[in-house]
Amino acid sequence: MQFVFHQRAGEQEVVLEGESFVHIFGARRTRADTTLLLRNLYDDMLYCYKITHITRKSAHLMLVSSTNSLRKSPRFSHIIWAITQPQTIQKALPVFNELGLSRLSLFWSDFSQRTLKLDLERLKRILIASCEQCGRSDLCQIEILENLPSVLKSYPKAWILDFGAEVLGEAHITTGLGLENGVVIGAEGGFSPKERKAFAHHKIFSLDSPFVLRSQTAATAVLALFSIATFG
Repeated sequence: MQFVFHQRAGEQEVVLEGESFVHIFGARRTRADTTLLLRNLYDDMLYCYKITHITRKSAHLMLVSSTNSLRKSPRFSHIIWAITQPQTIQKALPVFNELGLSRLSLFWSDFSQRTLKLDLERLKRILIASCEQCGRSDLCQIEILENLPSVLKSYPKAWILDFGAEVLGEAHITTGLGLENGVVIGAEGGFSPKERKAFAHHKIFSLDSPFVLRSQTAATAVLALFSIATFG
């Protein structure tokens, strides 16, 4: 764990309780004379606190110092992903977060199951836990859009990942695969014929793979290529 998330990190005194308290003082058995590093994931500061006293359910901390410690991708990246099984999205989130994804837009496609329900608070908790582990200093944005037309209206410059389309060359890869404008990825099964008709004015590309990729694998591959282009 690189730091502990606390929404009030930066204040002179904070109280650590709940899951964070149990993990730090139960699972990790942190000693009372240990200093703790906290972030609020809204600014770029890393805050150092000392423990003043501990009760059975909470720890009281006092600010010792703060350091500007920016740890996020220097380039904006945006995946626009058709909603699939919630468990699939939850498992993919830590990987996306570690690869520096800036925004994840989820939308209902023709192949999405409308009976599925997404718990945005749970997704946020997963992202926070991932940041604590990998050290990232900002939180990936998550939004839900109604359907593909609303996606294309909101992000008219988005690229489309659709297997069977043109495979992009090295020049496209090094410039980031259009991730700064957003890359639209379908659910399992890709896009319906009706949805493909809406792509007439958008850049459509495919990945150079002989295999059929699951939607989360395709999204991870795009992000990994973007990360290589960004960090070399």
